[in-house]
Amino acid sequence: MLARFAIDDGRHVPEFVIDEDASTAAGAARFRATCSCGRMPRQMAGTREQALATHIAHVNTKIGPSKGPEWLPVGARVVILAAAMMIIWGVCYGTGQILTHDHDLTGASAKTVLGGSHLAGLALALGLMVAVRRYIAPTRA
Repeated sequence: MLARFAIDDGRHVPEFVIDEDASTAAGAARFRATCSCGRMPRQMAGTREQALATHIAHVNTKIGPSKGPEWLPVGARVVILAAAMMIIWGVCYGTGQILTHDHDLTGASAKTVLGGSHLAGLALALGLMVAVRRYIAPTRA
């Protein structure tokens, strides 16, 4: 009934409450939906299904399309990003190897240079991932 994958992003968690005034007037339980983001407009009390539909409509207005090209599917964008991250890390690793061999480093100094090149590669790759996140997947409000 509740498509959690579509709305459970941590920002749009539905909260259903029974509106006692509307329930008394109608003679049946009337639900009102609110959202954890705090930006959902007030709506009339209705059935639980109506409240759920209202919340899903609210979430759909808050989820925007990704800014990447429409002709390239999201899966392909993720693969390209992963390949670019691996290339960046590989270049940094190769640079560390070259520095180690060119300067004839051994022992702790060689491990320090290689460790630094690993960390620099990871930092640059993850920085790329953060920088292009809006082009890869849909944005959330």
